[in-house]
Amino acid sequence: MADRAEAPLDIATVLRRSLVAPLADPGPVLGGLVLLVIVPGLVTRLGHAQGDILTLLIVVRTLLAMLYAAATASVIIARVQGRPMALRAALARAAPGVQAALLIGAATVFGLTLQLFSRHGSVAGWALDALLLSAALLGASVLMPVVPLAVVEALAPVAAIRRAAALTSGNRNRILGLVLLVGLTLAPLAALGPASGSLWGTILFEAPAWLVAAVVPALVYAGLLESKL
Repeated sequence: MADRAEAPLDIATVLRRSLVAPLADPGPVLGGLVLLVIVPGLVTRLGHAQGDILTLLIVVRTLLAMLYAAATASVIIARVQGRPMALRAALARAAPGVQAALLIGAATVFGLTLQLFSRHGSVAGWALDALLLSAALLGASVLMPVVPLAVVEALAPVAAIRRAAALTSGNRNRILGLVLLVGLTLAPLAALGPASGSLWGTILFEAPAWLVAAVVPALVYAGLLESKL
């Protein structure tokens, strides 16, 4: 039992499951992607809103995307456990995951704000950039499963962060490697989508990015639970 408790996270299994998971439950996973990510993105860009209205639409669109990530986590975990879940049921359970995502998002915005005010080109600016990058990578390796575990275990944000820190202990290097791999995979879309200047180019970047952000952490969480058995 002690040996199994120290079993490393199987990254190959996480990647394999990530490829097949959306097709295993296309209704809630891909249907939710259209309903909560693609359609709000189109509405925001086609509405030609400006000023405060545009800001409000962007906030609502981001919240809906977070709701998608949290709901999809429930669907993916349920599938791994052998019990399919409808999108409506997943949405009903999504609140803890959205709350955790909002807290992480706030921390990310704070870090980006600090970076904007750094003395670019100076030693102090370089040091701050290096510190923020290190903090982001450490945070990703610790907090990767925080949204799905908040949903599945119905935890408040701070409790979910503590639980994620305990759950990822011993596997953070592997999770960091996965984060870097996923980032490199999405990098071409990040460059070609928004840079194309077209509406569909941007949407076609955001949709797979949010799909990955929903599916991969859920399967990391499932893998971590399995590795602790």
